Amino acid sequence: MSISFPRSFVNPGESTGSSFPAFLERGYQRMRIKAKDPRLISLMGEFLRIYLPCVRNRDEDTVASYRHSINLFVVFLEAEKKITVMTMQTSDFNQKNIVGFMSWLKSERNNVATTINHRLSDIRGFCRYLYKKNAIAFDDYEAICEINDADDDRVIDFTWLSTDDVCWILKSVDDNRDALRDHFLLSLLYESGARINEVLSLRLLDIKKTVDGEADVHFYGKGRKHRITPLSKEIWKQFDRYCEKYHPDRAPDNIMFYSYRNGRKNKMSSDNVSRILAGCETKIRENNPELIHLHSHLFRRTRAMHLYQAGVPLPTISEWLGHSNIETTRFYAKVTEEMKREALRKLSDSDSSVFKDDVAFKYANDEDVIKRLCGLK
Repeated sequence: MSISFPRSFVNPGESTGSSFPAFLERGYQRMRIKAKDPRLISLMGEFLRIYLPCVRNRDEDTVASYRHSINLFVVFLEAEKKITVMTMQTSDFNQKNIVGFMSWLKSERNNVATTINHRLSDIRGFCRYLYKKNAIAFDDYEAICEINDADDDRVIDFTWLSTDDVCWILKSVDDNRDALRDHFLLSLLYESGARINEVLSLRLLDIKKTVDGEADVHFYGKGRKHRITPLSKEIWKQFDRYCEKYHPDRAPDNIMFYSYRNGRKNKMSSDNVSRILAGCETKIRENNPELIHLHSHLFRRTRAMHLYQAGVPLPTISEWLGHSNIETTRFYAKVTEEMKREALRKLSDSDSSVFKDDVAFKYANDEDVIKRLCGLK
């Protein structure tokens, strides 16, 4: 059994009253009353419906992640402890059960360490909320915080695309039905180095020109943190052409990338992007069977490596990618000596940029661009 809270939570700026339809609200209240620990049910609802989206200003994807992790914990309790959602109590959120949950994720669901640690982080976050609400004791919460992350003993094959690879990918979509859209989408995905959900959440008003005539894209990343990333003139031209065809009215609040479902415009899904990349991969492999598997995050990783190879300082790359901790960015510096020699060979080539006026390859010492990245301009 899982806890199926509605996906449409209270939006920031709206009333924090219940967002349930009336019949669902009545069902939720009946479930809460009949539960062995009704306060736990109430706190779960508050955590997912109000605290995360409104108080903490977390985006829909983050809330969905917490919801899924808690649901999985409920599935674990029912499968391994015979504890249902109706008999579950706050005391079931304890160190022993959570450690067992981690083992269950690995053995029963074949989750890798990164996924297990992500679930652990979400459960810890909910337990922190329970502690703040005096639902669990400090000693119990401290014991949960002491749980070590799962060890990742995998050998990570860290790969990225060359500039030639990126150019081939962009050329491969030129005969697609929506060639203009696909070319702009993949170009923006590469140049911005943004997460796929950040790009797909863009609206027309998020790409704009500065008072100096430069182009910027405004992202709202994890936790809706705002960052500004400079764009090349080529991307601005693509944006203009894209809008002429797909957004002739130029309504600022229009979602940037959309698809039609049941005759209605909807935000494009990451699955659509995966299908576009699968098509690219199939075409390119006919002439280049060595091409690595294409996925949206590969563009972000590739951009980071190209920035690093161009001599851009790690703190600036961290700002570019929207990393909250520079240690995450430092991973890109952990390259072998052969990788460094290869980087030098690439940098000796004057055409080592996908877009000829690529701002990334001009601003290593440009204080003005760095100020824009940091939000000072």
